Amino acid sequence: MPDLRLSFSMTPYDRVRPLITGEVKPQDIALEFTRMASPDIFYQQSKFSRFDVSEMSMSAYLIARAKGWPYRMLPVFHNRAFFYTGLLVRRGAGIKRPEDLKGKRFGFAEYAQSAALWTRGILQHEFGVRPEDMVWYQERTPRFSHSGPAGFRPPPGVRLHYAQKDLMTMMLQDELDVALPQRGAAMDRPKEDLSASRKLQRLFRDPKAEAIRYYRKTGVFPIQHITVVRESILKEHPWVAASLMDAFERAKMAVLGELFGFHGFIGFHAGHNSLLVFGGQELTEQRQLFGYDPYPYGIRANAREIDLAQTFSAEQGLTPRKQPWEDIFPEETLIAEEQQGPLRPAS
Repeated sequence: MPDLRLSFSMTPYDRVRPLITGEVKPQDIALEFTRMASPDIFYQQSKFSRFDVSEMSMSAYLIARAKGWPYRMLPVFHNRAFFYTGLLVRRGAGIKRPEDLKGKRFGFAEYAQSAALWTRGILQHEFGVRPEDMVWYQERTPRFSHSGPAGFRPPPGVRLHYAQKDLMTMMLQDELDVALPQRGAAMDRPKEDLSASRKLQRLFRDPKAEAIRYYRKTGVFPIQHITVVRESILKEHPWVAASLMDAFERAKMAVLGELFGFHGFIGFHAGHNSLLVFGGQELTEQRQLFGYDPYPYGIRANAREIDLAQTFSAEQGLTPRKQPWEDIFPEETLIAEEQQGPLRPAS
């Protein structure tokens, strides 16, 4: 029986690259890879449903799925990051701490993107700054954005404007007070990297320390991007979900094995096979905080993050409610996880 051929697009993360090169292959599946920047993948998917399997914005997926978008979420998560710690603020805007963001002009590539979703949620729950407390500017246009085709509309009470120029220019011209600029996608306006400009500074002077503080307090490593699979394929071939899950896991473990060396040992020599001079020491610090695998796959291992993303989305008016897991995950994935015991969102 020939392999099932599936179109596939995803950022070539180190833990995904073995699937792209063919070093790891899903059983009975041939992945046909197309490379493009992740925001462009999201746009192609939201507007055209172009790929059978792809990376997808967590926030855009929740918006689109609530409106019936015919894809299921495979619990393989990418681009996890504490993006809120990288916010740039304009010197002279009177912003010394997160609480000072109230009343300020805030720029993002997209209001509904995952980085913005998590930033607003964390600012509200950690620092008491609500989305309604700020004026928002979106760099991408409503028609050329990944959240527009997904059905995004500004929530009631949110003051949202569509920027007429790139966010960095607005910052330098004193038209914005805080921003998380983004570049590299076809839908993004060209812009220079001005993060080192004397007119700008980071909101958190030590982003790593703030990220560690938040993680130790909450146990949450924010999920920005997910994996989606076309629903019609899962209905016709339910086994696809398990085959893909197994392949993603094997690809990741192969890379982890290379990083940590034989038997997971981290020694002084651990960074010598890499261009990272202090790679061994950094891996040691990472393992002490996150454990051997900082990117666990599966629903149960990520229940807290999945539930919190849904909570933030509903709180911020992007989706009408939190969606039952039976409505977003493949049935075979749920069945496999339920074999380990009852499956429920983390409290």
